[in-house]
Amino acid sequence: MFKLQELAELVGGQVKGNADLQVSGFCSLDNPSPTSISYLEKNKDAAKLSDIMLGALVTTDQLAQYFPDVIIVANPKLAFVSIMERFLSLTKPEPVVGYVHERAVIDPSAEIAETAIVEANVVIGADVVIGEHSRVGANSVLGKGVVIGQHSILYAGVLIYGCCEIGNHVIIHSGTVIGADGFGFVPTKEGHRKFPQVGSVLIEDHVEIGANCCIDRASLDQTVIHSGTKLDNMVQIAHGVRLGSNTVIAAQTGISGSTRVGNWCVIGGQAGFQGHITIGDQSIIAAQSGVFSDLPFKSKVSGYPAKPHAQSLKVLALTFKLPELVEKIKSLEIELDLISGELKGLAKRERRRRQAGEQTPLITPEA
Repeated sequence: MFKLQELAELVGGQVKGNADLQVSGFCSLDNPSPTSISYLEKNKDAAKLSDIMLGALVTTDQLAQYFPDVIIVANPKLAFVSIMERFLSLTKPEPVVGYVHERAVIDPSAEIAETAIVEANVVIGADVVIGEHSRVGANSVLGKGVVIGQHSILYAGVLIYGCCEIGNHVIIHSGTVIGADGFGFVPTKEGHRKFPQVGSVLIEDHVEIGANCCIDRASLDQTVIHSGTKLDNMVQIAHGVRLGSNTVIAAQTGISGSTRVGNWCVIGGQAGFQGHITIGDQSIIAAQSGVFSDLPFKSKVSGYPAKPHAQSLKVLALTFKLPELVEKIKSLEIELDLISGELKGLAKRERRRRQAGEQTPLITPEA
């Protein structure tokens, strides 16, 4: 347990209420505990606090009024992460001494640090290097010349093709494949001829890659994911793509070959990118956007094809009016047909009058 004051000092916050309150753990607002702490960062969630039994709360000065015992900080979610980590450290098991499972298959030329862990049924090829305190999960495969840095974790069933490099403090979840051939073919009369994919993949430090992602090797040079970038599950990174630092990409996004994505970008789920384009730093790409051209610094786009977000919202709003507009157009077409019919009838009668020798026209300028 920690006193509320101790947790406030941990996150650089200010206590309002009982500083000596004992806090035994953390929880969510949806599943509160009377001895635990949670966090609140949005006004709309304040209503949840009216009838819940919660020990303490991390929140902003503006929202502190809704609960008696709080830690006031500028960024509640970030502070709550530090509190979670502090509680988790109490139950963290003792570090496992490095070992290699007896059922692992390892080429004699591989270099594995003494503190590294290699689990059952792992296959490690020639000239592989695994750094200190890194872990390779069961049934993973590392091809010839793969380099794994320090403190990195490969969960079960990760496949890394030859000559790919993984940095330090990298996390790769199960089912991910790194270094497969890029989708490159040259059309001929006889069929599609494969363009040799002889490049590599570089994953820099502090990158996290979700489950079942595919990161292809470059055709000639490198596919690069720069430091701090995070990929959700089922993301496709094609050959020669370069992702900037601290970019986050949600599930089912596909980025085509040789595209450049800047630093600190946010990409929503199921977004798609044409190849050979450049996305400026700090851009925001909404979910299901289709990006077909370069985007400048701090772009904010959505829709298919992707447009500036404000414009995209206007287009979307107009689509809801389409049924009404179609009905109006049909009514106007009917009116135009009637007017056209009347004019044709008058013109026909006028011709007959003239043929009969009558001088007074049926259609006058005043009409």
